[in-house]
Amino acid sequence: SQKGISVNRMDRVLGRIRKVVSYFHRSTTAAHVLKTRQEMLKLPTHKLIHDVPTRWNSTYDMLERYLEQQAAIYSALTDKTLKKNVKDIINLSDDDVRVAEEVLQVLKPLKTVTSLLSTETSPSVSMILPLKTRILQSMAPSVEDSTITQDVKTAIREDLKPRYTLPPTLQDYLHRSTALDPRFKSLSHIDPDLRQRTYSDLTTELVSSLATEDCDEVKKKNII
Repeated sequence: SQKGISVNRMDRVLGRIRKVVSYFHRSTTAAHVLKTRQEMLKLPTHKLIHDVPTRWNSTYDMLERYLEQQAAIYSALTDKTLKKNVKDIINLSDDDVRVAEEVLQVLKPLKTVTSLLSTETSPSVSMILPLKTRILQSMAPSVEDSTITQDVKTAIREDLKPRYTLPPTLQDYLHRSTALDPRFKSLSHIDPDLRQRTYSDLTTELVSSLATEDCDEVKKKNII
């Protein structure tokens, strides 16, 4: 996610948004004008969100909230009581807004995955490979993608693709963990040959484990 939002064009757009958000956060007058314009435009009276470096999803939330409130923000920034204090603030152009909207759609699957994993109460190792596959599929290039969308998708895809690939024993462990999870036991995210090998390895391991348990039981009875 951080790789995606760090591409040059997106980084510049986010920088402009952060300046706007910071202004409304530190000025009570500006916050009041913004709330007035929200009510006038019948928009939710939500506060703007400022992202923090340690939580990538806060950048998604900031972007989503800005787009929700852009009409009220623009209206507030042109208010005569604030004009003299916003000389250094550059509002987003129509092209910037288009870029922000496109990137928000690209990041949406990552936001969904983040929310899913952070609310999970049971071990989530079985979810790693299915979710990784789903993300990579959503980041596949499309002929309809704009240049900025292509750049963001490529940055995310290149960073995520090599993760959880080495060593092979880790891959096998993750595949078996996924097969044991009722939600993903069909292993639809992998090719048929690998799916069959995973089932076979898991069956062999379980049979071997049961055989060992039976031997232990026999030994116990002989001792008794």
